[in-house]
Amino acid sequence: MTSSSLDDPLLPPSTSSSSSFSSPSSPSSKVSTLPPQPSFQSLDFTRVLNPYTTLPPSSSAVTTTRHLYGYTGRTLFRWILTTSTGVVTGCVAIAVVSGIDKLTEARELAIRRGEESTSASAKDYARLYLMYTAWNMLLALSAAALTLYQPRAKGSGIPEVKAYLNGCNVRGLFSLRTFLCKALGAVMSVGSGLAVGPEGPLVHLGGAVGSGLTRTGRLAAFIRSQRLLRPRLASLLGMGKRGPVTRIVHYMSGLRNDGERRDFISIGCACGFAAAFGAPIGGVLFSFEEVGSHFPQRMLWRTLVGTSLATFILAMYYGDLTKYGVLTLDSIDTPDDDPFRNRFYEIPLYAMFGVLGGLLGAAFNGLWRAKQRWKSSAITTDPLRVLEVGVLSVVTSALTFGLPMACSFACRPDGVGDGYDDDQLGPTAGTGGSTFGAQFNCPANHTNELASIFFGSREKAIKAILADPSAFDPSTLLITGAVFLVLLLVTFGAGVPSGIFMPSILVGSSLGGWMGIVIRDNVMPGSSPSTFALVGVTALLVGVQRSTVSLCIILMEGTGETKFLIPIVVTTVAAKWVGDHFNEGVYEIGMELNGYPYLEHHVRRKYDRHSVGSVMTPSPVCLAEVEPASRVERVLNECGHNGFPVVKAGSGAFLGMVRRDQLVAMLNSRVFVDGTGDEREGAGEGSSGAAAGAHPMKGKRTLSDDTGVAMPSEGGRVKPRSNSIDGFANLRHNLSFVGDPSLVAAARGNDCKFGPPPRSEDSDVVRSGPPGSPDRGLERQNAHRHSEIYDSVYRLKDDKYLEYEPMVTVFAGDRSRSVQVSAVMNVSPHVVLDSTPLSVAYGLFTTVGLRHLVVLGPRGEEEDGTGKVVGIVTRK
Repeated sequence: MTSSSLDDPLLPPSTSSSSSFSSPSSPSSKVSTLPPQPSFQSLDFTRVLNPYTTLPPSSSAVTTTRHLYGYTGRTLFRWILTTSTGVVTGCVAIAVVSGIDKLTEARELAIRRGEESTSASAKDYARLYLMYTAWNMLLALSAAALTLYQPRAKGSGIPEVKAYLNGCNVRGLFSLRTFLCKALGAVMSVGSGLAVGPEGPLVHLGGAVGSGLTRTGRLAAFIRSQRLLRPRLASLLGMGKRGPVTRIVHYMSGLRNDGERRDFISIGCACGFAAAFGAPIGGVLFSFEEVGSHFPQRMLWRTLVGTSLATFILAMYYGDLTKYGVLTLDSIDTPDDDPFRNRFYEIPLYAMFGVLGGLLGAAFNGLWRAKQRWKSSAITTDPLRVLEVGVLSVVTSALTFGLPMACSFACRPDGVGDGYDDDQLGPTAGTGGSTFGAQFNCPANHTNELASIFFGSREKAIKAILADPSAFDPSTLLITGAVFLVLLLVTFGAGVPSGIFMPSILVGSSLGGWMGIVIRDNVMPGSSPSTFALVGVTALLVGVQRSTVSLCIILMEGTGETKFLIPIVVTTVAAKWVGDHFNEGVYEIGMELNGYPYLEHHVRRKYDRHSVGSVMTPSPVCLAEVEPASRVERVLNECGHNGFPVVKAGSGAFLGMVRRDQLVAMLNSRVFVDGTGDEREGAGEGSSGAAAGAHPMKGKRTLSDDTGVAMPSEGGRVKPRSNSIDGFANLRHNLSFVGDPSLVAAARGNDCKFGPPPRSEDSDVVRSGPPGSPDRGLERQNAHRHSEIYDSVYRLKDDKYLEYEPMVTVFAGDRSRSVQVSAVMNVSPHVVLDSTPLSVAYGLFTTVGLRHLVVLGPRGEEEDGTGKVVGIVTRK
């Protein structure tokens, strides 16, 4: 939560939430409810450095410098997870494409058998139409039902992934439920015949695979529970203190943070895109250019390995090393081997195609934005969303079934015997050669071109059009392009998993091929319609999505032809330039409509004229090195901020930054220093605990030998672990993170949340008892279910944990104790002066991936304010 956002930094700073804490000297008499949380929280990609993470290796501890072929443990596991991401994403792509193929083949077979059993009467075709419509509607409504169960599964998912990688935490985007609903829904929505494709969902699914492989918090909690409940069995299974499973989770737990997860999500998205198009290099560039906001150079090599494995898995599935994607474009034949040697006069035509594609894409994006805004106010209930999908399915079925019957010109002779040959990808008119598709409502030895495109595989249709558009009737191409463009406009964004790539390619190739035939017959005899079909694909994709480099590489990888480089590049530049004059790409519009606070890398020049002091939140809540547990509790419950500056008691000099979840984990794990500490509320107004200059790791802490949880001894008194630095050293070197994963997560700066506690059977409110309470033993017996570090109050709706407000409750006996905040604070946060130009601060947020930026004095003429915290800027 934040009160000052960089989305519009020229606006005056808000005074909500944090303004009530500008004077923390007025304590509340009791814990109040946390201020309302925003729709989206931000991620923190910065690396946390503190005394725990910078401890030197201990000679008596488990070494962290062992090498395997030059790799340390964490680096080795990065590569293991990278290869796993590529392999798993490839397998997911196989499952999706095989499911779509089965549904498409079943529909084709049903239509063929239904037509063969009819007498060609209107009544028989009406019965066939009803069967066709019912089949498509069943699949479409099933996909819509899945998105009602998990709303994050609808759409392509690419705008959400872009927002997440930019730093916006989109809740539930990569959950297991979203993954399963997205995969199954994509199969059903594409198989239903709607004007959607599987490529966008595959990008989302790849990101979910990369994210899921880094979520080891529940695994660590499970190991903890097994060590508590079945110590001997856990030791035999390698889950002992130094067992192999424990070591693996130990290394993988170092990857459980926003920064590492961002890298694996980027790799997964690249693998999903590469599997969709059979373009490993294009997948790397797509993740770099279109999806990821923070893509370091070291990621290129790992991403290429992942994309290569994903495409190789698909090649093994097809049994053909030349086919390694869901949609692969075959080589395109031209009238001669070097068609551009003496055709420089065609370059203006490529530019013209780019201009038309940019205009058409801009018009598409503008109309789609208007449609989505209308839907946000008109279609607001689940029944209406399902009804929308049903109407779209009926309209799509009516057009795709009725047009092939009404258009007699679609029947063309091409040497077809029974009208079906799935092994060939024609048609090749006039050669008696191969065909694809259906004889639907045509005489013997004829093929219905529209039915072949509408009923069959979209991939086969795209390949046939790109191979030779002149083999189709020009009217067929024009109708195909126009119909699918309109259907794509009204279908994309509906309540089903849907991608935009495949229908866009079909529209671009159809309209481009039609224009290519017109140019060949009327303007430039001898020109190749196939070239203009590929140029049409490029123009429309760039006009709608505004991708550039990655798109060029994808099309060249797909066709395997470098001779089309000049047409593709010229068209791309023209379409991008024209489209950007009117609006943004479709994914940027999607983020805007969903309200995701996306920070572009472009820094506006007017930001140079404003300083950070004009947009910061002044006088933020600060904490001292050592704070009373009662004040930490009060601050967490009353303040909605997720980061707090740590200052030196007395002088107020800035020392570091601590996150909310780190503080909660410290309270939950009961890590205290002995002594009551000063109860005064003002961190910068005097001492608040230990003496200034105390070692950040010194002091007695309540840490047990194995679990890391303070256990009461006889008489109810807590026995301290030690009075030196070895308390945290034990956590690091002896792998006791499985004893209390939340504590080590706080020290490392990892995610500190491992899932909600179980719901009580007789109450709608779940609140775990304080440490040391009579039910503490029961909590330890169910440690795998009680691994959530928050002592939370859940608000239930329809038996679902829809929302929760983290309320921190400190055991009454611990409120007089002190929390050593400096033990887990980040000692290397980014800071700026209040006079720093706003453009510099904006650049830090976009390039580094910051969530909080502390502002230091002096302000104006107050020269003595140097080094003191005067404000903070946080991204929404």
